[in-house]
Amino acid sequence: QFSRQTAFKSLENLNKTRLKNYFLLTKEEQEEEMNKIYYKHVYYLLLISSQTISFIPFDSLDDQLFIEDHLDLFEIFIRRIDQRMPKESDGQRTLGIIGERILTFLWNLTDRIILIPILLRTNLAENTLKWIQQSDSLTEKSRRAFPSILQNIARHDQGAEKLNQFDAIEILKAYQQKKLEKTGSRKLLISMAIALLSTPEQLKDNKKGMNAVLNQLLQLVIDSFGSDRFRSDGIHVSEPLQVLVKLFVVDERTLDYILNHAETECSSNFVSTICLFIEIFLQFSDSLKQSDRVEQFTLIATTNVLWSISFLHYSKEEFLKNKLFIRTIKKINEDLDENDIIQQYKPKSMENIQQAIQGILHNLDFQQESTHSIQNRTGQKWIMISYCHENIDLCNEISKYLKNSIKDLNIWIDQTHTDGSVDLWESIAQGIEQSTAVLCFLSEEYFQSKSCRQEFVYANDSLKKPIVPILIKSFQPKGWLGYIRMTGLKYIRFKDENQLEEKKKGELLNTILALLSIKTDEPKESLSAPRPIDEIPSNSTNEIQRWFQSNRLSKDFYDLFQFETREELLDYAQLLFKDPERQMNIYDKIYSQKYHGKQMASHEFLRFTKALKQFVQADSSSISSTQVKSKICVLS
Repeated sequence: QFSRQTAFKSLENLNKTRLKNYFLLTKEEQEEEMNKIYYKHVYYLLLISSQTISFIPFDSLDDQLFIEDHLDLFEIFIRRIDQRMPKESDGQRTLGIIGERILTFLWNLTDRIILIPILLRTNLAENTLKWIQQSDSLTEKSRRAFPSILQNIARHDQGAEKLNQFDAIEILKAYQQKKLEKTGSRKLLISMAIALLSTPEQLKDNKKGMNAVLNQLLQLVIDSFGSDRFRSDGIHVSEPLQVLVKLFVVDERTLDYILNHAETECSSNFVSTICLFIEIFLQFSDSLKQSDRVEQFTLIATTNVLWSISFLHYSKEEFLKNKLFIRTIKKINEDLDENDIIQQYKPKSMENIQQAIQGILHNLDFQQESTHSIQNRTGQKWIMISYCHENIDLCNEISKYLKNSIKDLNIWIDQTHTDGSVDLWESIAQGIEQSTAVLCFLSEEYFQSKSCRQEFVYANDSLKKPIVPILIKSFQPKGWLGYIRMTGLKYIRFKDENQLEEKKKGELLNTILALLSIKTDEPKESLSAPRPIDEIPSNSTNEIQRWFQSNRLSKDFYDLFQFETREELLDYAQLLFKDPERQMNIYDKIYSQKYHGKQMASHEFLRFTKALKQFVQADSSSISSTQVKSKICVLS
């Protein structure tokens, strides 16, 4: 409350006409005797407001309206910086003490991410991009705030969208090439901003130097988490965590690198890195009961990071070892209030705290069967729809079309079947379990959503439900949604969401009708490609263990991977074939940890690789033979 009163009173004083006019005086005019009296007033008011503003959460509407009422003052600040920017590159110049104080204030104000949509109305985004292009001849102190302000703006989706309207990525890359920033953290800020502004395709194409950036990100998490107020060089621990959340969704290679290969000052490994993220989670686990929005955002970001890690089957053991973590995450899930979720801003790349926590619990096999009464649906025709909310209009149109075309068809969709008082994931899991088939609307947004991934993996991998993929526009399945899971599945593509082709709608209808005519207890294999019988007869653990034995692979080797299904074998095969040497190094470390320093035999890993190649080739041949017969497109 003291910080709020002090900051707001300082801004009210700065907003007085005489002081506002002072900001726009030329250097010569400010030196006039009658104007010198204002200098100290302005200096100390800026100093006090910039230091106290960072302690205000701005979660109340009144506080946000106060900032909105002072936008004209902030526009004068921007004009002041604009006037003092050097027009020519002729040596090191300074923006002056007042100019540097203004930039420090704007840096701290933009750190309150909830304010970004309001501050965008001052044209701060485009002006800061212009300033950073002109900053060659500024001293380090005078240009120091520019990367921080831009990175803060990029942390909000609306800010990122605004920056991208002015070619921010190219401007920041050009600034990187100038090598003006000397310290690691200042350089990293530019890389973090570029990552937040980039599309998934841009991030994947920008592989040069990515490992160095990932090393710095993890080191920044370590340094800031261990520092006062969880900040290192002015950067809060939540900032690198937010970037990691986006990178983990876009490219699973980054997750593998952070966990197994990242180079930090104190050597890190798979176990220590998971423990680090768990420690951060535990540190901020009570934040939902408090009013600090930065701490709440940190908890959301960390939980999203842990959710991404929990998709890796070999991480389960490390999570389960930490009893305090398990107790804490279960307790938060039980106590979570819906109001804790809807009031906290989060970017599109993150899921809310409830979805992330329930996703982790599901991946760790803690989600229990529903205790709620379920209507008996025996004999009824049910289709479950899995989609991302950005594609809701297409989803609703297809849903309406199917209902009108198929008598007595029941469609499970979250809009009508999720009860706010019931565990959200529990409701969705029920919908998947009780459906005859799952209709998945696949798009870039679907691919980036961990909630959608959870639904798809549970339906396809765990329950072996028939999947009907609808590909939206030009989207091509990739990553976790790519070849491994999509091979052999019949799909329908709608290129234009606003004008659906009747022929494609007919193909979809026929596909659904064919599925509904099959008894619900018929195995999935009859709906898609036949499995190579001689390789792995079933998905049981015993059969997989016998496959290892038949290929002369030891029990230690089988226990190292702990594959439970045929799909997991195929999943890992694609990773292995891309870079066998790298995978051997990864599992050599895991083997050593698991068997107390014992070294993995390289010849056994090579034998395993050869056997897996034979298995995949047999599987591919079997799938190819069925694709020729299909009248509907098949992913290959």
